[in-house]
Amino acid sequence: MKIKILFTNRATLQLEEITSYIYKKTQSKQLTRNYLQKLKQFIILTLENFPKAGRPSNEIYKATRKLVYQSYSIIYTYDEEEKKVYIVTIYRENLP
Repeated sequence: MKIKILFTNRATLQLEEITSYIYKKTQSKQLTRNYLQKLKQFIILTLENFPKAGRPSNEIYKATRKLVYQSYSIIYTYDEEEKKVYIVTIYRENLP
């Protein structure tokens, strides 16, 4: 059974904020689209194949793991029984 990757509402909103931030910095729809595509692809490919790839991050939320992609922290939970990964939050380490 393939592992399903689900983004919470919070993570989806944060992806929108990341999109806005990157566009403001680059002023390029193409660069923004490419970056977001690579970020999502990294999340999906990594966690579909290795759902426990991230290190435990109980200091942020209980029973979560943390995966990092180019300064962005991806906090997620893995439901081993249901074979589902829930992306809880995504944030950039050096931004408030």
